[in-house]
Amino acid sequence: MSHFSTVTTKLTNRECLVDALQDLQLTVQVYEKPQLLKGYYDDSEGKSAEIVVPGSTLNARADIGFLWDQEARIYQIIHDAYETVPRLGENFFSHTLMQAYGKNMVRAKAAQLQEQLGECTITEETKGQVHTLRLAFSAHQQTQQVRR
Repeated sequence: MSHFSTVTTKLTNRECLVDALQDLQLTVQVYEKPQLLKGYYDDSEGKSAEIVVPGSTLNARADIGFLWDQEARIYQIIHDAYETVPRLGENFFSHTLMQAYGKNMVRAKAAQLQEQLGECTITEETKGQVHTLRLAFSAHQQTQQVRR
């Protein structure tokens, strides 16, 4: 049976979350106050969120929402697995989204550090399921010579 489920996450940065969703080619609507989500049966089940991926953009009958939990200071994911899993994959929220979110968090932190450490170059490397981002700041590059 189709219904909304709420999943607690470790997502804390609104801008990085929205950027990650857009990087994954999802349509994102951002609101200041929570908006009712559209569910499988055209009802919201009382669920609302500030960040919404409309189900219609995924050929799904239910929206995906990200609701800010002020007390815990994290986003909760509200979705209907019956609709999201066939379209996005079983590991979308735990792997795909988290990887895209992590990349955006690293880029945001690098942008902050550039003011202190100079120009930053980010290189990416993927080996199997391990994705590595390396940051190199111009003010902290050192050359070492080793004699053998």
